[in-house]
Amino acid sequence: MSNVSKSQIKKEMRQLYPAPAPQRKGEFLRELSYPKSGPLETIAVQIGYIRKFVWILSLLLVAAALAFGNGYWQSAEDYGMLWCVSAVMPLLAALAVTETFRSGVYGMAELEMSAKHNLQQILLIRMGAIGGADFLLIISALPFLVRYERISIFRGAVYLMTPWLCTCALAFQIEKYTKGRDGVWYCCALGLFFCGIGLAAGNFQETVHGNGAFYVWLIVFFAFAAILAKQIWQICHEAENWSRSLFLTG
Repeated sequence: MSNVSKSQIKKEMRQLYPAPAPQRKGEFLRELSYPKSGPLETIAVQIGYIRKFVWILSLLLVAAALAFGNGYWQSAEDYGMLWCVSAVMPLLAALAVTETFRSGVYGMAELEMSAKHNLQQILLIRMGAIGGADFLLIISALPFLVRYERISIFRGAVYLMTPWLCTCALAFQIEKYTKGRDGVWYCCALGLFFCGIGLAAGNFQETVHGNGAFYVWLIVFFAFAAILAKQIWQICHEAENWSRSLFLTG
């Protein structure tokens, strides 16, 4: 018995005692007398649940990267600002994913699954809000890159979005197969790992961000964009697979 892991026991318990399917849930919710909220109000409420430090830290990371990159650009070779901003993108992605799946950390996922707007809808709203904010930060950084690095907006967007997409896609997989606070630590470690790789690439800027390597960036960009799109589709259409690990907290 001592050789059997806790996760294996839980897996076998789920197979032996499957949770009963909810009976007439949709009819119950339609007939329930309660103040009904529209889509915009639901989105506003979910955005309000996102912790303020996530917005502030994301903004500070990009601002600090631009400031440091500006000083580095004036005293070093090309791509100094691009190097700094690109290196913090994995940290923004790790923040976005961990905040999106915060329900599982506090053991609230099962409760949210029973609400009118189920867990999958809530996850998509939160991810859309934080991802949209990250996208705005990327757009705000692009004019500086175009001016100082003399690259096109499209090329700058690929350089910034690629590490963000890579981290998001891998962090989604971590959240799918881990539970509770373990997922947070693994996602944070993943973000720091990719950030470290980005910082270490500072000595090879011409090779990493030169014209010859841009096609590699494009391939990675589209590959991980497709992976992330598939993961979002799975959250929408394969609810059981994605929600199972979220309420196995502890």
